[in-house]
Amino acid sequence: MSAVAKLAALPRNARRGIALGMLVLLMLLAWLLVVMPIRLVASSQDDWRTEISRQISHDRGMVKSATKIREASVTVRNAPIRSRLYAAGAVSIDDQLQNDLRAALMQSGVEPTTFKILPGSTAKGLREHRVEFASIMSVDQLRSLYTALEQQAHYVRVERLRIESPASQATNENPRLTLLMEARGYSLEAQPEPAATRVARAN
Repeated sequence: MSAVAKLAALPRNARRGIALGMLVLLMLLAWLLVVMPIRLVASSQDDWRTEISRQISHDRGMVKSATKIREASVTVRNAPIRSRLYAAGAVSIDDQLQNDLRAALMQSGVEPTTFKILPGSTAKGLREHRVEFASIMSVDQLRSLYTALEQQAHYVRVERLRIESPASQATNENPRLTLLMEARGYSLEAQPEPAATRVARAN
């Protein structure tokens, strides 16, 4: 007896159940073989688009950052204060700083004093030069000293100032102050020269 004859001999309800089962099986196969691959392809395409968009945004951000860095570099190179930095020459920078301080003191009417060179440091491409000195001057002379330092060719920063005033002062008197000052000057950090390239000559 053939399979078709056996199916025809089955009750009507049984044949209907088998038909429904086959339909469900065909739908499941269609889902696995057609719908699922399409969904996987669509999902991978979405992930790819998202990754490309993220990469494009990242690249645009890098371009903008690089542009801002170049603009900042140009601004720093052209900044007026850069021209006021100390530069090494026949006279050491520490001596140049002392000479500038001595000239500012004399311009303010204060006698030259003894300077003490303090250890310097290097940070962010700048070399820091430190000088300390003690002196006695009036408030007006101290104000004149600051003005003289601002007007000099080199940038000199008063980093630390300790002032001691007399215990008793007259109301009509400009008291003499004893002060200890630390001043700093700056120079560009020396960049190491690139090693010369040697070319071997063939014999």
